[in-house]
Amino acid sequence: MNVLRTKSRRPRNQFGTGHATAEFAPAMIVFFLVILFPLINLIMFAAGYGTGYLCAKQCASRASTQNTFSEALAVVQTESDTFVQSGFGKFAKLVKNGGYNGSGVDLSVVSVDINSGTVTNHSKNVPLGSLATPDTSTYEYKVEATYDVGPFMNLSNLPFIGSVPGLGLPATLTFNTTASAEFPEGLNQ
Repeated sequence: MNVLRTKSRRPRNQFGTGHATAEFAPAMIVFFLVILFPLINLIMFAAGYGTGYLCAKQCASRASTQNTFSEALAVVQTESDTFVQSGFGKFAKLVKNGGYNGSGVDLSVVSVDINSGTVTNHSKNVPLGSLATPDTSTYEYKVEATYDVGPFMNLSNLPFIGSVPGLGLPATLTFNTTASAEFPEGLNQ
């Protein structure tokens, strides 16, 4: 008797490489658009925040060593311009927002009465109206710096996340720092 012999075939692999290949492209699109690019923008936002705070702190520090309020105001403007034009400022996409003469920075004097502890905030970008009295008060320069930090990758065309500041739109950040005035006698000049 002739018996027909057939080779036994392995059953088809139902979970082969075909489905993985078909799902790879959509998975990568989701990964890049939903996870990776926003994460890169978040890291760059943190770098911009650090740069803006460093600029504000440096402005207050430089203002505190000036002899007069007018000199302090000029130094603050110069320092802000220097930071925005520096490598850090360009990397973080810092843009000045408001401030004295468009510098992004406002400078004011804060006085604290030694006896009562009363805090007085004086007008922005204006010298002290009267003579300083270092015997009864302490004086500080207060810097309020406002900058727009742009996203590293502009995702404004994407739905849902395109209107989020820091991802699709620039985020406006304001930093407040103070430093003791080393020469309070010149605060009214």
